[in-house]
Amino acid sequence: MAVVYPSKEWLEELKRRVNSDETYKKVAANWEGDYLCIVELDQEALKDFQKPKILAGEFSMIASLSRERRAKFKGTPMEKFFEKLGLKIDEEIDFSKLNYEELAKKVAEIKLEEVKGSASYIWLDFWHGQLRNAEVVAPGEHTDAKFILSGPYSAFKEMVMGKSDPTTLIMRGKLKLKGELAYMMRNTATVNRYNQIQSSIPIDMDP
Repeated sequence: MAVVYPSKEWLEELKRRVNSDETYKKVAANWEGDYLCIVELDQEALKDFQKPKILAGEFSMIASLSRERRAKFKGTPMEKFFEKLGLKIDEEIDFSKLNYEELAKKVAEIKLEEVKGSASYIWLDFWHGQLRNAEVVAPGEHTDAKFILSGPYSAFKEMVMGKSDPTTLIMRGKLKLKGELAYMMRNTATVNRYNQIQSSIPIDMDP
């Protein structure tokens, strides 16, 4: 079944597929290392978020954070993004009752320069052939991850859709990697198999 990207459902499906893949378990048996992915809002994100289904998917990830953890976005451009939609990121929000049709219309009025620097944070915790955690986190959390992968939404989307792989995106400067690249190069079978699993998830592209 196709899932919306980005969304909490996509993260859950990613974790399920990795942990049920016997090939990954074998090739990643010795892998030790987590990733903090910093997905920066760009023009393509603003375009995609004008589709209520995709905006709801993005918000389903933020909804997984407690109000206290969402407060860590205060003072960041993401707080400004919420304000543009008439929401306060650190207040109690029932995300299931939001009118995403109306919110998507408000996204269409946002200029990128007004919210530039907004970002979502995803933590992927890989350990000996298992994806132990795949979750949204708040700014300042898991900054000690073995790898920190950052870049625009469009580059992450390209990777998720299987149109490019992270190594190519890093080499082209579309994504930035902080961490031991040599470790990744020594474990190319692990990295490649994960990429195959990730890009195998059918993405719901309908409006």
